[in-house]
Amino acid sequence: MKYEQRIVAFIDILGFKALLNETTDKKGNDDEKAIDAVVSAYEAIRDIWDLDKKSDYLDTKSSDTKKVSIFSDCLVVSFEINQPSEVFFTLLEIKWLIMRLIARKILCRGAVSLGKFIHTDNYLFGPALVEAYTLESKAAMYPRVILDHTVIEAGAKNRGLDHSFSQEHEYVQSLLELDSDGMYYIDYFFKAQSELDDPEYDFPEYIENLAEIIRKGLMGSSHHSKADIRVKYSWMRERYNKMVDIVTNKSAIQRLKQSGEYDLSEFYSQLKKISPNKYNKALQRTSR
Repeated sequence: MKYEQRIVAFIDILGFKALLNETTDKKGNDDEKAIDAVVSAYEAIRDIWDLDKKSDYLDTKSSDTKKVSIFSDCLVVSFEINQPSEVFFTLLEIKWLIMRLIARKILCRGAVSLGKFIHTDNYLFGPALVEAYTLESKAAMYPRVILDHTVIEAGAKNRGLDHSFSQEHEYVQSLLELDSDGMYYIDYFFKAQSELDDPEYDFPEYIENLAEIIRKGLMGSSHHSKADIRVKYSWMRERYNKMVDIVTNKSAIQRLKQSGEYDLSEFYSQLKKISPNKYNKALQRTSR
């Protein structure tokens, strides 16, 4: 047996231990609602990467070389690097996963790498998985799925038959944002809008879900002993606020009014950034 050259994504569902702790009460009795929430998270994964059938969400045929392994709070997705447009489609699927988990108030973190890897139904190992795991645990840091330019270039090189190198490169990058540390990440903030069933009308609810997660996370990490957790939600707050700047632009709101979308224009007119000051004051009080 020899290694294959594969793209490998390693994804960790954050806060999974806390979710499991909520499935039983102090007396050890099952909390069926909490158990259903965990099951729902797994179903969100299988709904995108079903191991028994091809994806219902892609018009194109899913890669025959794609493999998915789910274990506890982690999953690994991989495929042979030479599959046309598969980098784009897999990054898109990961984006769907992130968004579906957010709807359940769950975050994830991960990394995508390329290299030598063996992935079967019975086992998975290789340097590419080690690299993806290391990137996830050491470099991702925040609730984001990261990759570097080598994955983007591989995606553009192994393009669809109807795409040029530059077109495929543009498609892949359309899913990403370049972060301040030089790593690309799958953008699930403003760029999430286009992937919703009804982008215009579903986006406000998505925005509210994000805001609730961030505010709850900042408040829950207000004690100085949880500074590492606070950093993660502060990262989300910064990207959320950039998104708010875009959607509350006066010209954008004016266009909604002109098209008769008064409810939407009212929502965006009232939408506010998440201020760090409130949570910084809470942090100062708890550190005294």
